[in-house]
Amino acid sequence: WISTGISKGGETCMEYRSYYPEDVDISVPYVGPVCYGVIDGRHEPFLRQVGTAAERKTIEDFQIAVLKKKAEFMPRFKKYCDEKGYKFYVTLEDIYDYCVLEYSFSVWQWGKSIASIPAPTADDDVLFNELVKVVDPDYFATTGNLSFFAQAYRELGYYGYDIKPFKKYMSIKSAKHYLRDVMLPPELRKIKFDKTVSQHITKYLKENDPQMICIYGEVDPWTAAGVTWLKDYPKENIKVYVKPGGSHGTRISNMPAEQRNEILDTINKWLQE
Repeated sequence: WISTGISKGGETCMEYRSYYPEDVDISVPYVGPVCYGVIDGRHEPFLRQVGTAAERKTIEDFQIAVLKKKAEFMPRFKKYCDEKGYKFYVTLEDIYDYCVLEYSFSVWQWGKSIASIPAPTADDDVLFNELVKVVDPDYFATTGNLSFFAQAYRELGYYGYDIKPFKKYMSIKSAKHYLRDVMLPPELRKIKFDKTVSQHITKYLKENDPQMICIYGEVDPWTAAGVTWLKDYPKENIKVYVKPGGSHGTRISNMPAEQRNEILDTINKWLQE
């Protein structure tokens, strides 16, 4: 038996193996994070060094450009959200800011071409459409994936935002509690984070050596919270592969040929044992 999963499913794949190690023979978690807090703290430093300085500047320049045009863009932002029927737990002005903050994470997560990002001097239509195309405000809407965000707040953990480069342009003063205040209804905001599951996965992987292939993308911010640290442990069975330039869409099928063949050879070898 082989178990697999992607993103949250990748973590679930590792969690399942750690709690029921004899249930499957092989585990193949894709891009699975293991976070240790509501705001894990490793994603923001990752975004400050991923890619090249020029690529990061292109992204930040775009973010600042749409923040500077916030007053101009708010009427069309409101119209866009009203037409879609979006409702939010915080003000629309704050949601605009959060969309801008999310932009850099989304660009790297999904491997968007940096060259396709509009220059700050682009037409207003181009700038606005780029923002809502990459970060649709429905991500922050009350009709979003509530069960997932409740679980993230309770035990999966999540990522934060570095607002320092943008603070003077924003209505929000801090993003420290955004997962609670933006993503959850009031009745769920008193949930306390419990890192038991994350610690259990980590302890199991450190102390055991199951037949497991962990796959990540080099520029995917979720890799910051992945188990790539296992490379430093003398494991015979656990394998960790990081696709050069890979995003959250990294899979065995789109790995470089050498890595892909090595992964498939390993799986086939295990299946014959």
